[in-house]
Amino acid sequence: MRSLILAASLLLATPALATEWVYCGDAADKASVGLLLGGVEFVNISAVTLRAGTAEWASAEVYGPGAPIAVAQTYMGDDQLIVDLTDDNYNDVLAQLRIYTSEEGEDYVQGGVLRVPGHGAWVVTCEGP
Repeated sequence: MRSLILAASLLLATPALATEWVYCGDAADKASVGLLLGGVEFVNISAVTLRAGTAEWASAEVYGPGAPIAVAQTYMGDDQLIVDLTDDNYNDVLAQLRIYTSEEGEDYVQGGVLRVPGHGAWVVTCEGP
């Protein structure tokens, strides 16, 4: 009976959905973007926050203040992350994020460019998974 219960619990078990934030920002703290990454078989962007000067956007109120924002398209490769963010109607590009990662021994770095049309473009570094 004990082994039957163990077998049944193993069959019903599903992998947990792990999520972690990646935050990218410039050295002068004029702009930042946050991406909530999650998934089991692949990485999915579950939420977004964006700040450029005094302008703010968020994919939902629970993530912070600002106008609505949506993920239009992404590419996640071994050493590259490309994200285009739009308004919630997918009409206007609000931001473009281009991040490259590199690893050497125990050193791991993430950095690239955040462009927010009408607000500016910044060299950014990122922290997170």
